[in-house]
Amino acid sequence: MIISRTPLRISFLGGGTDYPQWYEKHDGAILGAAIDKYCYVMLHDGKSFRTFDLPMKAGLGSSSAYTVGLLRVCTELDDLTISKLATVWEQDKLAGNIGSQDQYLCALGGFHFLRFNEHGVRDSLLAPDVVNPLLPYLMLFNSHQYRLAGDVVAYQLAEMKRHEKLYLRLSDMVSEGVEAIKVGDYGRFGELLHEGWHIKRQLSKRVSTPAIDRIYDAAKQAGAIGGKLLGAGGGGFIIFLAKPESQEAIKRALPELDYVPFRFDYEGAQIIYRD
Repeated sequence: MIISRTPLRISFLGGGTDYPQWYEKHDGAILGAAIDKYCYVMLHDGKSFRTFDLPMKAGLGSSSAYTVGLLRVCTELDDLTISKLATVWEQDKLAGNIGSQDQYLCALGGFHFLRFNEHGVRDSLLAPDVVNPLLPYLMLFNSHQYRLAGDVVAYQLAEMKRHEKLYLRLSDMVSEGVEAIKVGDYGRFGELLHEGWHIKRQLSKRVSTPAIDRIYDAAKQAGAIGGKLLGAGGGGFIIFLAKPESQEAIKRALPELDYVPFRFDYEGAQIIYRD
């Protein structure tokens, strides 16, 4: 038996610009990180099994984590090659309705500023001592609303050309977010999350729901500076940035949601057992 452990991921800024439909014509960029919640893939007697620390179809890149984890138990390829192969597999299987960030973040781990264009991916890895101070300002919640990302993405891609200015802004915001983190301006980073969320809601009516809007508004009224629904939209996990002194009030304002503490993962896809 062989068992792999692959981290799930959080995408903070730039989501949507990592689709080939965008970055093959324009530059794309994302800011995202692997977290210490995992997909486990077991290979035994030619059969594979999977299990997750957190629910699937919830905006944490679970499908890509599974693809990466399956490749990890079946091959001796390095993590970067696995990320590229997983991207090709998933984009082919889903007819292009998946971006190029999840496979990279899940395979390599860490906190990354990724830039995409027709020639490939350029990676700027942010060091743990730069990004770990951000953790006390982040709050992750399970909204208990799940969806198929492809159902949301298909509508966004169909209207991508009409929203070109919005996608350009999403891409430009990423470098602003990197600078805010580097100088410790977490309030500014929260404002960028808030701006990005409002832009994402303009890309498709399916990105949010009345229930998600109520959750977001309640958190803002309780002290959150900004936040966003993770993944393509429609449901799943939601993350907020708030000063530590505001976080208990935010939890009280969202009693129906599960608060999920997390840390960043820096190891990426690993074999954790082999007999």
